[in-house]
Amino acid sequence: MDRKYVETAVTLARMYGIAETLHPWECLEHEKFIEKIEQWTGEFLSMENADLLKFFESKSAK
Repeated sequence: MDRKYVETAVTLARMYGIAETLHPWECLEHEKFIEKIEQWTGEFLSMENADLLKFFESKSAK
């Protein structure tokens, strides 16, 4: 697996976990969480010169 993909997925998962403790989000089942992180990772990596924090904030606001 591509190192950049793994680093991005892990970072997004950590950010999600932190945000989950700060917001009253519904707990996602394991498979749903993995699907969400995979989708976000692919989407982020397809963008050019994107800021990961801004990307995460835009996704988590939905």
